[in-house]
This record gives sequence, structure tokens and C-alpha cells, in this order.
Amino acid sequence: MASIANAHRRSRFFLWMAALALLIALTGFAPTYWLPMAAGRSFPPILHIHGAIFVAWNLLFLWQSWLVATNRTADHRQWGLLGIAVATAMVISVLLAVQNSYVAAARIGMEPQARAFSSVSLTGIAWFAILFTLAIRNVRKPDVHRRLLLGASVPLLQAAVARWFQVALTPPDAVGPPPVFVAIPPGLVVWFVFFGALALHDRQSLGRLHPATIFVSGATMLVILLPLVLGPSAGWASFTSAFASLAPRG
Repeated sequence: MASIANAHRRSRFFLWMAALALLIALTGFAPTYWLPMAAGRSFPPILHIHGAIFVAWNLLFLWQSWLVATNRTADHRQWGLLGIAVATAMVISVLLAVQNSYVAAARIGMEPQARAFSSVSLTGIAWFAILFTLAIRNVRKPDVHRRLLLGASVPLLQAAVARWFQVALTPPDAVGPPPVFVAIPPGLVVWFVFFGALALHDRQSLGRLHPATIFVSGATMLVILLPLVLGPSAGWASFTSAFASLAPRG
């Protein structure tokens, strides 16, 4: 009975984390996307598609967490195929959104800055894809599977938290992509919130940190900091120049 109760508490913890991820995703983009769109501001179509896919992911993540928390694991597995489709669409949408930012920045003579800042988006979505793939491979190890998926949420939410920083700190006359370093504090905020909560949960439920928690939290910290080195590098400039050349110009 005690083991069943502990398993239930663990499931509830990940359900609350999924709910928090959805809340951050929605409120983070409210001042720069949801509210301006409601006021009639237009955005490129790819940004609407990108936003819809990411909201769909967070809703699905919450739904899947609820299915596990209510012991509907068979339904959870069936919905997993949709998760693979949505995750694939997310990767594609990020690539297209980054290309759109190249085009917009080129119009104001700031494409090099956009390519440098793309190191944040591209490394983040690459790490999401890696963690998601590992989660699928570990689907028969629930404790590992759920930690990998929770960790995959962190790079996705960095952009949402960054919008809070943008509204609070960006000068009104600022134009173009920001420097890479401004993305680091939002990433650290998300990291401390989610992995801090996960570490406390591990200590309370297991008496130690789960190996998957150690791996995901440590590697994610490296991914958050990586753009500081990668973004300004000549190698990244060469890579993104080739990638930017694929973007349609209009």
C-alpha cells in the first residue's frame, strides 16, 4: 500500500509540473503575442502556426500527465503517437520561425545578430528533440521517462520567461534581435524552478537524487550556457549562413 501511495504522489507531482509549464507558456507570451494579437496586431503566419503547435504540446503534456496520475496508462500510451507527431511539428516550426527572423532582421540590416541569437533557439529545440527521443526509448522505465519529458520542457519555456524580462527591461526604442547573453537569465530561472522542484521531490520520495534528474539537470545547464560560446563563433556564423540561405526572400 505504501508503494502505491508513493507512486500516486510521484504522478501528482509531475501533473502539477505540467500544469505549471502550461501556465508559464500562456502567460509568458501574453504581453508580446496574445494581447497584441487580440488588439489587432498582425504577425507572420508561421508565428501563428508556431504558437499553436507549442500550445498544443503543453496541453498534450498536461493531458498525458493527468492520464498517468489517474492510472489510465493504457490511454497514455495510445496518446503517445500524437505526442511524437506534435514534437516533430515543433522542431520544424522552430526552424521555420528562425528563418523568418533572419528575413525580418535582414530588412533592417541586423541579420548577423539574428544568426547569433538563433543559437539559443536552435540549441534549445535540438536538446528538446534529444530528450524527447530518449524519453520514447525509455517508455518502459516510467521514472526515467517522466524526468526526461519534464526536462524537455525547460528549453521550451525559456522563450516564454524571456518575454517577462523583455517587457520589464527592454528599452522602448530597441529594435532587432537582442544579444545572446540576455537569454541566459530566463533560462536559469526556468532551470532553477523546475529542477529545484524536481530535486526536492526526489529527496522527499526517494531520499536521493534520481540518476535521470542528475543527468538531465546537468546537461540542460550546459545547453542553456552553450550559446554564450556558440553564438559569437565563426563556426556558428558559417553554419547559420548556409541555413539562412534556405529562407525565402521577399
